[in-house]
Amino acid sequence: MTPIPVTLISGYLGAGKTTVLNHILADQHGRRICVLVNDFGEIALDADLIDNRSGDTVALSNGCMCCTVGNDFYRAIDRILRMSPRPEHLVIETSGVADPFTVGQIALAEPEMDLHGVVVVVDAVNFETAMADAYLADTLRNQLATAGLVLITKSDIAPPGALSRLRAVVADLAPEAQRMVADHGRVPSELLLDPLPRRLKRADPHAHGHGHDHGAEYRGWVWTGPASADGAALDRLLGADIPGLYRLKGLVQTRDGGWSAFHRAGLHASRRPVDPPKGQGRAVAVGLADRFDPADMQAAWEAVLTAG
Repeated sequence: MTPIPVTLISGYLGAGKTTVLNHILADQHGRRICVLVNDFGEIALDADLIDNRSGDTVALSNGCMCCTVGNDFYRAIDRILRMSPRPEHLVIETSGVADPFTVGQIALAEPEMDLHGVVVVVDAVNFETAMADAYLADTLRNQLATAGLVLITKSDIAPPGALSRLRAVVADLAPEAQRMVADHGRVPSELLLDPLPRRLKRADPHAHGHGHDHGAEYRGWVWTGPASADGAALDRLLGADIPGLYRLKGLVQTRDGGWSAFHRAGLHASRRPVDPPKGQGRAVAVGLADRFDPADMQAAWEAVLTAG
């Protein structure tokens, strides 16, 4: 049986994990995702999305579900692995003071689970206060030591200079992790759920900030809608020179009435016919923050929709 991909989402209390989880559950990404949380009260599920609720599980109309840990983490995992049909992806929220290293080791040891990586959420408003607290600072260092992706939240309300200082600390503590500023907790689901660098390790207590920054910071763009695309224009877009573009993928109806799934990673691109989806068309792009402009991506996409 194919192992279930697993993504861990960690971060200190108040950093914005709940907002990120809500977007994953509400998104029309076409995957049956199960989100495992400590308590339903932490997730403000939209009543319009709830299909049914039974005990420790809430099923949503988009095929996703939300489960609670209850009193036994291992029993909760076993319950999910026995589901039929199985979830296509499992997202585990670790509590604000939990060390994702331990949870990640469980995922690595379970043959029916495939750890895709750890996402750590930090916020630009409270980060410096957390780092000034001896206990929280150790927790945060351990969380960042595991990170394959660091999401920076609340950048729009951060004090002057706080964001640049946060970036410097993250580059020091998680130099190989990808980074992204998440406006209002919104991040393309594909970036969160696709495989990330596995960096499960403890923080080095003797590290003093002499590492090199090998990570990269990303920006995202998302489109959903009923509009159809011109096939030739879409092919041109897949081969176009778009500054900073890292990945482009999606599902869209073309003028001939058919549907196409398209994917571009670096210089490699493909498009193939697919069956009509249940929902609307969708496109997602991720690019390097210092060169990729979502507004330019939007303009390029609108040209695909209006061509022909």
